[in-house]
Amino acid sequence: MQELIQSLKSSERLTHKQGISSLWDYFPKTCEIEGQEVLLGDDAAAVKSGDDYLLLAAEGVYQPLIESNPYLAGRTAVLTNVNDIYAMGGKPVAITDVLFSPDTGSAEEVMRGISDNAARYEVPVVGGHLSEGAEHPSLAVFILGKARKLLSSFTALPGDDLVFISNLKGKFNTEFNFWDSSSMLEAQDALGQLRSITEIAEAELADTAKDVSMAGLIGSILMLLESSGKGAEIYIDSIQRPYEVPLSEWLLTFPSFGFILSLRPDKTPAVKEIFGKQDISCESIGKVTSEKTVFFVNGQEERELFWDLNERSLIGINGDQRERIARSGGG
Repeated sequence: MQELIQSLKSSERLTHKQGISSLWDYFPKTCEIEGQEVLLGDDAAAVKSGDDYLLLAAEGVYQPLIESNPYLAGRTAVLTNVNDIYAMGGKPVAITDVLFSPDTGSAEEVMRGISDNAARYEVPVVGGHLSEGAEHPSLAVFILGKARKLLSSFTALPGDDLVFISNLKGKFNTEFNFWDSSSMLEAQDALGQLRSITEIAEAELADTAKDVSMAGLIGSILMLLESSGKGAEIYIDSIQRPYEVPLSEWLLTFPSFGFILSLRPDKTPAVKEIFGKQDISCESIGKVTSEKTVFFVNGQEERELFWDLNERSLIGINGDQRERIARSGGG
């Protein structure tokens, strides 16, 4: 257990996230648009618009991926943004992109990837920016979505079940620590899996969720807990994974389709039933606690402290936002 903990805590996938903590001083402690507060630090910014929410998010792409496989970089840029919108309980509306490319050929491959996956997830590309002749390629994609009922990472409660949703059928890209569980699916199946997240939100089966991002399952859990000001016990032996991927790698892998939910226990069976019908793994892997500490638990014998958020934050999220949510009774 200690070897696993040290391996995870020293991973760049977690240490890179800590760079976010130094940036909060450049943002206001409160942010309002037309009198409505917008919380900072979720998978997408949720801006109240009538009875709905407009969702805004953006993702940059790992530069070595753009250089080695520009087509996959384009596809990944769409996928990660789409996941952010569904993680908030929404549906994508449109995307734009900003691409700096060394030449036309590379730019065409990136845009082919963006175009193919945008069509797959039924989200139109409505504009963007292109600069050629760049010494180092870079790509960022921006997305607009809309939600009726929000999911947020600020609303976990003590006693919640931590439930991990993932598709264990796929193939592992060892170079980029990427589990590809989506490209082999028919578009209808890929969309169906994602739309189930929105259905759960609209049925009020959940109010708390986080997309499992490039920080992997364990990094995404830490970000959710930090945003909510909570801790957890993680049942290491309950985490389902592809047989060919070691646990230490799986906890830091981008799974392409992966979400962590914090569910009231009476809602968990209904959520498991929804994904069970799609042959998607949906397992309880822990419990939320009131203390801001994260323990790994393995059966009845091992219980080790993994992370103490009181002493070491991951992203340095603004605690004032948590306090205002608690006073208002929800997100």
